[in-house]
Amino acid sequence: MPLSSLRSSSSRRDIIVITTIVCLLTIIISFRSIFTNNDPRLPNVPEIPKADSNIKQPPSTPSQPPVIEEEETSLHITRVTVSTTSTAVAETTSTSTTAAAKVTSSPTSASGPVPEGCASFPNMTDVLLVMKTGATEAYDKLPIHFLTTLKCPVDTIFFSDMEMNMGGHHLIDVLEDVSDDLKKNNPDFELYQLLVKYHDLREDPRDLKNGGNGWNLDKYKFIHMMLKSYKYNPDAPWYVFIEADTYLVWENLRLFLDKLDPTKSYYIGSPTYLDIEFAHGGTGYIISGAAMKLAVGEHLDLAEKYDNTVHGFCCGDRMIGRVLLDEGIHLSRAWPMLNGEKPFTLPFGENHWCQPVITMHHMTAEEVSQVWNFEQERKAQGITRPLLFVDIYNYFVHHSIQTMIREDWSNLSWDREYKPPPEDQPDKILINGQKWSELSDTERVSIENPENCRTLCDATAECYQWQHSDMQCSLGWSVKLGGRKAQEGNQRWTSGWRFSKIGDLEAKYTNCSSGPDWIEPHFA
Repeated sequence: MPLSSLRSSSSRRDIIVITTIVCLLTIIISFRSIFTNNDPRLPNVPEIPKADSNIKQPPSTPSQPPVIEEEETSLHITRVTVSTTSTAVAETTSTSTTAAAKVTSSPTSASGPVPEGCASFPNMTDVLLVMKTGATEAYDKLPIHFLTTLKCPVDTIFFSDMEMNMGGHHLIDVLEDVSDDLKKNNPDFELYQLLVKYHDLREDPRDLKNGGNGWNLDKYKFIHMMLKSYKYNPDAPWYVFIEADTYLVWENLRLFLDKLDPTKSYYIGSPTYLDIEFAHGGTGYIISGAAMKLAVGEHLDLAEKYDNTVHGFCCGDRMIGRVLLDEGIHLSRAWPMLNGEKPFTLPFGENHWCQPVITMHHMTAEEVSQVWNFEQERKAQGITRPLLFVDIYNYFVHHSIQTMIREDWSNLSWDREYKPPPEDQPDKILINGQKWSELSDTERVSIENPENCRTLCDATAECYQWQHSDMQCSLGWSVKLGGRKAQEGNQRWTSGWRFSKIGDLEAKYTNCSSGPDWIEPHFA
């Protein structure tokens, strides 16, 4: 081959090599530009700051577990490991001497960096918050709390009927220690068995929300929840138990607990009655450290003692009352501060006006957000007075009842109901021990139409509001907003309020000039 041809071929190869190198450099520069966010087409993402050599950093590989503090106990509980980035990693252990986790840094821990907006949050280091939920509802009810009521640091433990992680928070299967025989042979655990299968198959447990009897399963959680909470932290001065649809006003809880001595045996809540008096679980209840040590610390076999008896009772919160009563600890009432209603169902009146609000129940995610935002507005305005029921009334109810009559609406007037007796029982005792024939004309005609029902309310001294539907007139002795109620067949709901009497109530109590009416916990 001629020398000139060799040179030409060599030159072409050089050009190809150079071109290839240039292309590769261009690609590398482009990728570098993207990853360092120098590409003007991408949003300007702040650069991650370099680690401070004085701060302990989380492990660089996900396979290396973060450091936690542990202490040996006999509690078989799912260990929750939490890194300084507040990312929880669940590690299940089956040994008989499991280490109960002491969280070193978490969004729901009393230690660690304070999240934005929590600078004025009260110091709750003496409180262990215990939140109960269920796998079929957890994803619908818990996330809003992580953004609002549980945003600020509080030592919190979550119990459910299925182990799961949610946004860095670990939910413990509170029923894991129930005996296998009871789980297999008790029909109350049918839902639990389904949840185990759903968990193994990574299916959405919300699909079981309407298919299983969650109420029957739920009642078994309470004693195990009490036992595990004590084992998690046997030295907590206060244990506060709530549910996923409970709203907790932290500032008022702090002020309330400051009036009490946790070394005394307290079991505080809103009273409910069956064969015994006990605190309503959804409303929330408070147990002092002294009471927990007496009822649980001396009886770590509680589950073995009570599990086989739960089936015969309706409610798990009743079982808590039984455990405490067996130790001579009676319920101390704190109603209405611990309350089973919410802004739109609260019965506003003399008993719900100047009293501080500590809890509300049956709160939807939207309602939790609304009340949380209202609390933030008050703080922004510099209002330091405890949140009272009158504040809830003024913000959520007052402006909404300015319409005298509302169609397709139930304002929950149920204190006195007027409806005719069955045709085959014309002399049936109906109202105030009276027969229908003994009632006044105004009372009897009240069922005929909304206007007559309204007239009866105006003529009744106790009446603040009324509602009418399908030959029935009902009166209310307090002010409630209620909500929409769609027409059902020929039945249509109409509600109204008695402004003159409501005005007298507002004028008498609005200012609460004597200050908050704190309810001292008391026995029956």
